[in-house]
Amino acid sequence: MIVPIHVHHRDLEEELCYYDEWEKAVLCDDYYAEHEYSVDDVEFEYADLEDIVEEYFNDIIDIILNDRRYRDALFKKLRSRKIDVSTINSENGEKNAKR
Repeated sequence: MIVPIHVHHRDLEEELCYYDEWEKAVLCDDYYAEHEYSVDDVEFEYADLEDIVEEYFNDIIDIILNDRRYRDALFKKLRSRKIDVSTINSENGEKNAKR
């Protein structure tokens, strides 16, 4: 997945710039090139996560429901918040959930 992210110039400079002994100068590669970062390198702000969930909500739900580990983690989280999963039947389950 390709997403636009904000990267501090200092981080780019550490990755893209180097000191050239021959020219006795600091040289930098292209700042505007595409750079690859792993998921572990990226931190999202809460508002960004909300935007991602809003855009990919149905896909996220499908992933959670189709993977037993995620489904069990979801049920555990619901139980810890005292939400009775068996009473959620409508589209707006929050109103029908027992707390």
